[in-house]
Amino acid sequence: MNLYTWSVWLHVLFSFIFFFAHGASMAIAFLLPKEKDPARMTALLDISGITILPLGISLLGILLTSLYMGFAVGWVRTGWWGLSFVLFLVTIIWMTWYSRNYYSPIRKALGGFYMSGFSTPNPPLEGKQVNMEEVQALVQRTNPHLLAGVGFVVVALLLWLMRFKPF
Repeated sequence: MNLYTWSVWLHVLFSFIFFFAHGASMAIAFLLPKEKDPARMTALLDISGITILPLGISLLGILLTSLYMGFAVGWVRTGWWGLSFVLFLVTIIWMTWYSRNYYSPIRKALGGFYMSGFSTPNPPLEGKQVNMEEVQALVQRTNPHLLAGVGFVVVALLLWLMRFKPF
């Protein structure tokens, strides 16, 4: 087998790892608005923290195999590959922005570790009392249907571009 064949296999493998890891975060996004107990909410949010490493590794693997295959076969000169690559990057940036803007404040309000900026970890605030009205207001600002919808449309579009190579 040549390196290109291995790259295709790795690309698909990293994609499956991504979906397994990210599936937990999507489930949490839908479960969180239904939860009222702050300890259970914190536990739910901690699950997504566990999946961040496999998620990051899988995204890096998808990126590297995409680049290799794009250059190895000459797809970098095609419109479908360029659009796929840009769509992939924009989606990662948007999803990261969304999670930092909507889920980090919930973690902070619950008195847990939270992220700020692009990836700055912050320790829990000492002596912070949990205000469930504030937490519920922050949770109500989230939109798991938007996240799932954008994710589904982007994945469908990426699969279409990769399979049919329209331009």
